[in-house]
Formats: sequence, C-alpha cells, structure tokens
Amino acid sequence: MAMKLACALFLSLVVRTPAPPGKSTISSSNAMTSLAFNLKYLPVTVAEDNGVGNERMGQIEGRVQVLVNTSYTAKNCQLYSAKGQLDSASSYQSMSANGLAKACTYSTDKKYTAGTRLHMVCANNNVQCCNACVATSGCVAATFQTSSNDHSGGMGPQSWEGFGMHITDVTASKTTGGITVSQLESDFKARLGDHSTFDQFMDYSVTHFTYDLQPYIDAFKADGVPHFLGEWKHNENTWYSMIFLVEGSHYVIELVSTIMPNGASSLPQMEQRMSDAHCDKFKLYKSHPAHVLLISSVNRATSDMDKIDSVYTNLFKGKSTLKIDGKDVVRHCYSFMGVSGLEFPPGGATSLDEDVCFTRRQVDEKKDEILSVKGFEEMMWAEHAATTGSDADSVIDKYTDNHYAMPVPSSGLSALASEFTSNDPYPITKDTRLAYACKQSYIIDPTGWSIQPIGRASWPKCSSERIMV
Repeated sequence: MAMKLACALFLSLVVRTPAPPGKSTISSSNAMTSLAFNLKYLPVTVAEDNGVGNERMGQIEGRVQVLVNTSYTAKNCQLYSAKGQLDSASSYQSMSANGLAKACTYSTDKKYTAGTRLHMVCANNNVQCCNACVATSGCVAATFQTSSNDHSGGMGPQSWEGFGMHITDVTASKTTGGITVSQLESDFKARLGDHSTFDQFMDYSVTHFTYDLQPYIDAFKADGVPHFLGEWKHNENTWYSMIFLVEGSHYVIELVSTIMPNGASSLPQMEQRMSDAHCDKFKLYKSHPAHVLLISSVNRATSDMDKIDSVYTNLFKGKSTLKIDGKDVVRHCYSFMGVSGLEFPPGGATSLDEDVCFTRRQVDEKKDEILSVKGFEEMMWAEHAATTGSDADSVIDKYTDNHYAMPVPSSGLSALASEFTSNDPYPITKDTRLAYACKQSYIIDPTGWSIQPIGRASWPKCSSERIMV
C-alpha cells in the first residue's frame, strides 16, 4: 500500500490540551459502537490518548481525530474476524485483541495471511490499530502497515491529529434530573428516522468540508446507512450537504461540498450552511486521496436566539460571521478567529478558524412529541440542577460531557467572570440559562450544552484556579 505525503499544509498546530484544531464531545451509552462506525466510514484515527483498550481513568473512550491532509492517503490497519497464519513481513506489526481495557498481544515484523478480513481503518500507530479492533464487533486481530508518517505519544490532541470527534462514556457520572443518555440517543434516532427529510435535530451537528461527498454516499448506500442530502446556495455557487447520525450516539455530522452527487439533480433546498468566509475558503480546496474532512463549524439548535446573541456577542465577545433572519429559519454564526486578546500559551496558535452556529426553526409538533428543542434545553438544565446544584466543584454531571472547545478571548473570559460574580448562577436550577462548572473550567451556555474554553479561565466559586489551554 502506497503511503504518500500530501503536498499542502492547511493548519499548523501546537501540542496543547485542548488546542487547535478543536473538538466536539458528547456523552455516550455505547462508545465502542460509535467508535467503530466512525473508523469504518470516515478518515479518522483513534485519539492518541484514548487509553489502553479504549479505557482511560474509568472512562470508556470512543474518541477519534480527523486525519490531517499531510498524513496518510490510504487506510493502513486491516481488521480480521478470524486469524490467519502469521508470516514474516517487514514494515508490518500484527496484533490479537484481548478485549476492552486490555492491551493487544503484538507481533513485530509479522503479517496475517489467509485470515477472514473485515474492513480497513486509519491509524497513526499499532496501538491505535489495536484499539480500532477492540472497538469493532467481531474483530479478533489486526495488521498495521508502518511508514515514515507514523506518530505516537503524548496526552491531548497532537500536532499530527485533526479535529476531535469525541464520544465518551464517563461511567461514574449521573444524569439525575434528566433523561438517560440511552434515551436521548433513542430520541435522536426517532426524530431523524430514515433521514428522508431535514429534521431540526440535525442542527445539533458538526460541519466539515470535504471535496466530494460521493465516496461517503457510496459507502453508506452499500451498507444501508441512513443519510440526508440537501443543497443550498452561496452567491452563484450551489453547495451540497450530507447529514447523518453516528451509529449508537446522538452525534450528528454534516459534510459539505461543491461537487454534485450522482443523480442529485433535485434535492431539498436548505439555508446557507457555512459563512461567506468559509465558502470562499473551501471552494478553492482540491481533492485528497483520503477524502479528508476539514472543520467549518460546531452547530446547535436553540429556542431563544435573543439569549444566544446576548451571551455570544456581549459576554463571549464573538464576531458575527453569518446571519439569516427568515420567517421559518433564523441562523446566527460566530467566530473567535482574529478577535483581540486571545490568551494562548506562548508559542501556540493564536486562532482557530471554526464557527459556532445556532439555528431556530418553526416547531414540528409531531416530532416534538418525541423531544423538542425547548424540551431538550429544559432537560439539560434540570439535569445540571440535580447533579451540580450548589456544588461548583462537582464532577458527576454527565451532560457537561456535551461540549466543544472554543478559544474565548481574554476580554470574554473577564466579562464572564464579572457576570458570574455579579449574577451568581449558584445554585443552578432548572430555570438557569448561563452558568459555569469548575470541572474543566466549563461554561454552560443557554442551550444547556457546555464549552471548554481555550484560554485562562477562573470562575468565582472554584476551589482552585483551573487553567485550561
């Protein structure tokens, strides 16, 4: 298998936690199913610090990082459902899986032959290849092809890892006061159904650019994976969106491209899905043999856009990048790229070109019987009230695991600290709509979802200053 280095470097990153190129995280009841799905269908690798056998500090980790475009051009970890003979082969490392939270048994310069093959996935090293097998149902062994592009070591996102799609099960955390994660996953699956029409819960998503949707469409059609296809305009250009739900989770992914999918002459019309700046940037990008994904935005649905505007503009100090104020759809996006006062570590990156977008739509009374946007927000805040309540240092709130990393400028962190001092959110109640948690310096925004700030955050009731960079 040829391993070639791609020519263009899109992003230069520094090794920090959390650091560019960002991440979006959700809680999970079945992190291994989701991990296996992402590895099979997307150009991603197991996160380097996913732990031995995908278990780390009592957490079952289904976290992946998007493949960077300067890395591999083909998948390099072959999974097997039955072992074949191990033969000598330089530049290969083979392994047999020993189960969740256990290391594999490795054989250097060995390759399985005549075994029963599953599919191939991407990996930066043999341990990631092992963890891919551990996550995949029926996998008993794997062979990893080594190359000069391999990397290993380090905690947190590395310079050779892309955007983090993190799906995690912190088993000790609670959802008291809310619904269980498994119920939430069932609600998302019920709302999205066969993906034949757009559903507003698709607004709880992460948007990536990819040059061509067709490889993903073909793979999904072959395996019967539901997905939505739509189209939208930016100036004279038509763009195409593909939206799907990661199996076993409530993690929604949107892929966008300017290339029309085969047979897609008439697709549902959508509002503009990326900012003008991102459309202008990404339309210049060329194809990549691994069909890499490049982050554009983290997205949320909201029932109260006025509250979102107030918080993200006046407190977070975000810059508006897209504003759609229609009768049926209101969509506002914000960026922190280029704003002044970002406090990054010395020598670190100073910006992250990633928008945060919120969308308010007309209610869907039938679908809302399953779970509405407003009901989702009320559930999240009721859960925060019951788990965190009066204890800012609490670490048992499972839904704070629904968060993304955002480079809040120092002016925003100062404004937030002043707001939290003047208007103490504690005790958190079901009616609270802005708060913080000392756990990883989280900010809980009006939707009930959390933000892990990239910057120096210190909140009033935290027992000690917590610095997250």
